[in-house]
Amino acid sequence: MSNVRRILIVGGGVAGLTLGAGLRRAGVEAEIVEQSRDWAVLGLGISLLGPTLRALNRVGYLEACLEKGYSYGDLAVCNPEGAVVGKIEVPRLLGSNRPAAVGIMRPAFHAILLEGCRSADVPIRLGLTINALHERGEGVEVEFSDGSRALYDLVVGADGAYSKTRALLFGEEAKPHFTGQAVWRATVPRSPDVQTLHVYYGGTCQPGLNPVSEQEMYIFLVENVPDNPRRAERELPSILRDLLAPFGGPLAAAREHVRDASQIVYRPIDSLLLAAPWHKGHVLVIGDAAHVLTPHMASGACLAIEDAVVLLELLKTEMPLDALLASFMTRRFERCRLVVENSEQIGRWELRPGSPDADLAGINARTMAALAQSP
Repeated sequence: MSNVRRILIVGGGVAGLTLGAGLRRAGVEAEIVEQSRDWAVLGLGISLLGPTLRALNRVGYLEACLEKGYSYGDLAVCNPEGAVVGKIEVPRLLGSNRPAAVGIMRPAFHAILLEGCRSADVPIRLGLTINALHERGEGVEVEFSDGSRALYDLVVGADGAYSKTRALLFGEEAKPHFTGQAVWRATVPRSPDVQTLHVYYGGTCQPGLNPVSEQEMYIFLVENVPDNPRRAERELPSILRDLLAPFGGPLAAAREHVRDASQIVYRPIDSLLLAAPWHKGHVLVIGDAAHVLTPHMASGACLAIEDAVVLLELLKTEMPLDALLASFMTRRFERCRLVVENSEQIGRWELRPGSPDADLAGINARTMAALAQSP
């Protein structure tokens, strides 16, 4: 076991909760601080593809996700009228007796990870973040937002796309950039004929449907918005219905259930790949603090969980911290770079419909093949 014995995790999202529970089960003194006081879960639903399920299996969360989510094995490709014109088999990385993918509501997924931390007795302090980091020889002194201080062997910043930890390490200029697109999600009742992920191609925007339980599914839609307009919450249902109006099939039926702004999440799409290394001294950033993905590859949660799993595995070795962090970067940077850059490329092609160099099938196949390899 590494001599890194006392770890602070900043941020209680996907990466932070996964890492915290794993460390405590391994006998490491780990704790989490989370800036939110009420732990609001952002987003509605999430797709857990094969690489994500594999990573969750390695930390013991697969069965709970299968129980709480909706499993499927392929992706239905639809034309604007809603007819299924093709199906893409999703690789079953855990074997033929396991689903290829799972759709799940984000609050349900968060609850699974949180229960893992509770069962491992991970100390979690809400309404608290970090104000400053001071290297102190063999450790780092943390100054918290409540004025208290403590010394740790390692601080892991898992505090999201607008990470305070990242800003303290690398400056405010290291932040996500707007891509020119926005993503919509809206929870609606699941139609019985939506039994797998549906993606529509050929329209002016890129919508689809993802089942997340026996009763629920969510509409998703990527819209080109180069001017990044501000939209009042009360206007969201009517705008989304207008965007969905040209599409038929199950998406047309789902559109009729979009009536309340509370069922909709709209956000501009940002992207970030933090330059290597993601660490300085006794501090490391992971998850969205190091790489923010556009939704085109449905792999943001995958990379965050993989970061936590790889770091956990390395912390169980006898490596000194410098070698451990170098090994982490060797295993993580190129994999994350590929997915971030390919996801952005798809968005750029969508911003230029009819682009002669567009190769959506090819870039998806190459990225999925890379992710199928064990991290």
